[in-house]
Amino acid sequence: MLEPVLLMALLAPGILAQDGPTAEEVVAQAKAPLGFNITTGAWLIRLRGDSALGRSGNLSLDDQLAMNDREAVFRGEFRVGRDDWGVEIMGMDFETSSSGTFGSAGTWGDASFAAGDAFRSSFDFMSIGVEGQWNPLDLIGEANTHIPMFLTVGPHLGINYSDIRQRLSFDTTASDEQGEFTSIYGGGQLILRMDTMDRLPWLRKIEFRAGGGFGAALGHDGGTMFHARADMRFYFMKNIAVLFGYRLLELNVEKGDWKPAPSLQGLFVGASIEF
Repeated sequence: MLEPVLLMALLAPGILAQDGPTAEEVVAQAKAPLGFNITTGAWLIRLRGDSALGRSGNLSLDDQLAMNDREAVFRGEFRVGRDDWGVEIMGMDFETSSSGTFGSAGTWGDASFAAGDAFRSSFDFMSIGVEGQWNPLDLIGEANTHIPMFLTVGPHLGINYSDIRQRLSFDTTASDEQGEFTSIYGGGQLILRMDTMDRLPWLRKIEFRAGGGFGAALGHDGGTMFHARADMRFYFMKNIAVLFGYRLLELNVEKGDWKPAPSLQGLFVGASIEF
């Protein structure tokens, strides 16, 4: 019985010493100045997903309704805070349209169509979100003495407002459905940063940022919402970066007989400035 007690007594100081940051670290972190980050760029969206009206089967937005063109849409993101916490605002306004002929017979609401019938379709999706981020877990290390690494991980909570509209016309039928939904979601994010320490004179640092979340969509008959993002940022100047990444935003909602499930996904190319 004596040996375990002695072992615990020897290990206890080391265990306690690793519990959280020191008082000096907490004070230094609290005094760190706020940072502002503005990210803008082109989101190269391809519309995916499907939609149904009434007792009709699901019609794929990209295949059966031919809305499969890549659309370049402006997307803006603004973040204020520090590495350990922040508030981010993001938004975009997407619209696409197409025309073609149905590949097979089916129904849309109370109307029927036959294979070969001509149609026109369009889909609009406007989204604005606000997200609160907290990164309590800081993993700081050095891969070697020349290239310091920084990693922070944590959860986020957000709210997203979406206004979507779908129009479909064929034969004597003209359908126009629109709905507004507010989603409350939770998820997580990480920031991985590597400073080149001037070993590459033309590149100051590299960052990898990623996050994703899932939540409930409120409004009308409700539904679900999912989002994901990831990008690599290359800082050729101290506060200015060029980024290449990916963004995804999905809704699966209902409004009466209308059941849209759009998915906006695609590459995101832009620039970021910090001050």
